[in-house]
This record gives sequence, structure tokens and C-alpha cells, in this order.
Amino acid sequence: MSGAVRFVVPAAPADAVEESLFEWFGDVAFSAAREASGDLSVWVGREDAAEAKAILERFGVPGVLSFEEAARDWVAEAAALRKSVAVGRYLLDPHDGALATAPAPGQVRIHLPAARAFGTGSHESTRLALRLLLGEALSGRRVLDVGCGAGTLAFVAALEGAAWTAAFDLDLDAALATREHARANRIGRVGAFAGPLDALRDGARFDVVAANMILEEVAPLLGGIRRRLDPGGRLVSSGLLAEREREWDDLLWRSGFRVLRSLTENEWLGTVAESFE
Repeated sequence: MSGAVRFVVPAAPADAVEESLFEWFGDVAFSAAREASGDLSVWVGREDAAEAKAILERFGVPGVLSFEEAARDWVAEAAALRKSVAVGRYLLDPHDGALATAPAPGQVRIHLPAARAFGTGSHESTRLALRLLLGEALSGRRVLDVGCGAGTLAFVAALEGAAWTAAFDLDLDAALATREHARANRIGRVGAFAGPLDALRDGARFDVVAANMILEEVAPLLGGIRRRLDPGGRLVSSGLLAEREREWDDLLWRSGFRVLRSLTENEWLGTVAESFE
């Protein structure tokens, strides 16, 4: 990380300077914010500091102060703040090494690196999906994780005894992350691919489908999911807003599913629905 330089423009000329920054700085990348004092702080990369200083001097901005700011890895700092999450007998841990959380007796620890953008199980919708998934009889079943992200739902299904778990995501990085995490946690019987639902062969059938996705993402997939479930197969869904529960239930019914049970956490809704003829 190259660090940054912060220029502080006094409150008096700050309004005029703030309005002109985009025009003055042109191709010089910057960020700016007003302080409680009314002063204007402008940050630029260290490599652009000389040019930024010359620009402010050229336009006669008075009383400008500058400060060197140490390089910071914001991604690493944010990741370090994440906490492990316990759901059922599983401990979802964003850290490894010295920062790792030791599992309690009987817990199964799954390491999901905090540096990735796919989540580490801390979100309410992931917890809901896991709680509902753990309520299903998964031993010997075939499970599909739709929009797998980090692979959390697929891993838990495999550890619960699923005969085979397929996981996919439109994002190539998500599919690769799922494969990496499966190897790192020594979880077998999980296959991951990048692509759409239609990339599955026509004859592929599953007993349980899990989807932690917002309504607008999962709604267009319901027909395809239904075709890949035998009658009586289960759809475990989360990522839905509780205030839209009736809309979601109606959509499921029109798509060939009946809701069996639901859970909520804060504003989020999770459901288990059964496919029918």
C-alpha cells in the first residue's frame, strides 16, 4: 500500500474549493470530506501529492496544510473485526492461525476466510438458511446449493451426510472460493461450478435445494429448481424480506411449492417449501 497525503483546506474557502475539486483535479484520483469544524479534507495517493499541491497553489487556495498518512490495508483491518458464528453444532470462523476461534466440545469448525467478499456466515439470512437446512434429513440425500457464494450451505449439507452436494454461482470467483474452502476444510462430496442453473444436465435431480438469495434473484429460477426436484423435494430459501412473506408464499404456490415452515430473524425470512405435482 503506498499510503496517502491529506490536504486540509480551512473552513472559509472550503465551500468554493469543494465545488471546484472535480474540475481542478481532472485525472488525479482523490476523496474528500467535510470535518465537523467546517474544514475540508482532501486525500490523494502519495504519488499524486506533488501535483495536488501544485493545483491548490495554482488556484490560490490559502492556508492549506498537508499531512502524511501511513499506508493501511483497509480490507485486512475490516476482516480482522469479523467474529466467528455458531449455528447448531457448526462454528463458522472467519479467521485462522492466531486469530482462530477454538471450537467448543462437539462443535465442527469451518474456516471461511474473512478476506473474501462472499460472507462468512455472520449475516442473518445465512444463519436462517443454516438453521432451516439443519432441520432437514440430509443423510444420503442429493443437495444443490444455488448461488453458493463461499459454499457455506453446501459444506454443512456434506458434513450432515449428504451423498452428494453440487454448488454453483454465476460468479467465477465464488465457485473457485467454494472449491478452495472445501479443500482447506477437508470437506468431500462437494462439486462446484460457475454458470447458470441451466448448465446442469437435464437429468440432474436433487432431494434438497438451498438458495440464500433475494427474491428478485431466486424468483426467475423457481421453475428450473422445481424441474430438478422430485415430488416431495424440499426448497430451503433465505435472503428474503419478512415484509414480503405473503408475496413469496404466493409465488412459491404458483411455482409448484407449498410452504412447510418459516423462520424470521430481524427483517429477514427463511422458508422450507415442498414441491408437489
